[in-house]
Amino acid sequence: MSVISMENVSLQRQGKTLLKDINWTVEKGQTWAILGLNGAGKTTLLKLIMAELYPSQGHITILGTKFGQGDITELRKRIGIVSGFITDRLSLQMVAERAVLTGKYKSSILYKDYGDKELAQARDMLTSLGGEALIGRRLYSLSQGERQLIMIARCLMEEPDIIILDEATVGLDLFAREKLLKQVDRITDLPHAPHVLFVTHHAEEITRKMDHVLLLKKGQIIAQGKKEDIITVPTLTKFFDNRVSIIPIDDHRFFIKPELE
Repeated sequence: MSVISMENVSLQRQGKTLLKDINWTVEKGQTWAILGLNGAGKTTLLKLIMAELYPSQGHITILGTKFGQGDITELRKRIGIVSGFITDRLSLQMVAERAVLTGKYKSSILYKDYGDKELAQARDMLTSLGGEALIGRRLYSLSQGERQLIMIARCLMEEPDIIILDEATVGLDLFAREKLLKQVDRITDLPHAPHVLFVTHHAEEITRKMDHVLLLKKGQIIAQGKKEDIITVPTLTKFFDNRVSIIPIDDHRFFIKPELE
C-alpha cells in the first residue's frame, strides 16, 4: 500500500488553477524532498496531504484513506507538520522537555496530568535527535535553530505516520542550518520512524537521507523520482528556465549554480 497516492489531481479556487494534473506516489521507505520556488504551489500541495483542502478533480489516498470514503478526522491525527505558528503559541518560560511533551497532547499547554515517565519520554526524544543539551533550558534562552529542533521533537511525540518539514531552516544561520539538517536525517533512524517530506526552495538542503525529489513549478510537477535521476543539468535547466551547473558539496549533497550570461 502506498503512503501517498495522487491520481490526476487538480485544484481550482475562484477561477484560478492552483495545482494541475498531479500524479505522485510515495512508497514505504522513501524520503522525499519537495523543491519549488516561491509560488510553486508547495503549500497547496501540503494542504491536500493534510486533508485541509480537497481536489477539484482526481483521486487522493493518504495512508490507506481515500478522500471521500474514509475517516478524514482520524487521518489528520496521523500527519504531523513542523510550522512556525505553533512555536508562537508556546510560553517562552517553558522548559524544553515540557514543550516537547505538549506534542503528545496536541496542545500548546500541558493541560493533562503528567509525571516523570512522560517527561522521560520527551527527554529521550530530544536526545534521539541530538538535542540532549537543551534539556532543562527554557525556550527564551534557545536560539532559533534550537527552538526548531524542539518543534521537530514535539511533532514526533504525536507518533505521526507522516511528518512534514515545511521550510524548516528559514531564518537559520549557516551553522545552525547544517546542524538542523543533520538532526532531520536522524528522524529516519528512529525506531518508529515516520515518512519524511522535506519542503524547501534550496537544493543544497537536500540531504543524504532524502532519496527522492519532486520538482514543483507553477502548480505542476516538472519531474519526480530518485534523486540521482532528477538532479541533472537538463532537468534542472528546464525547471529553472535558465542554464545551471551542479556543484558537489560532498558525496551526497550539491549546490545549484545559475549560469548567467
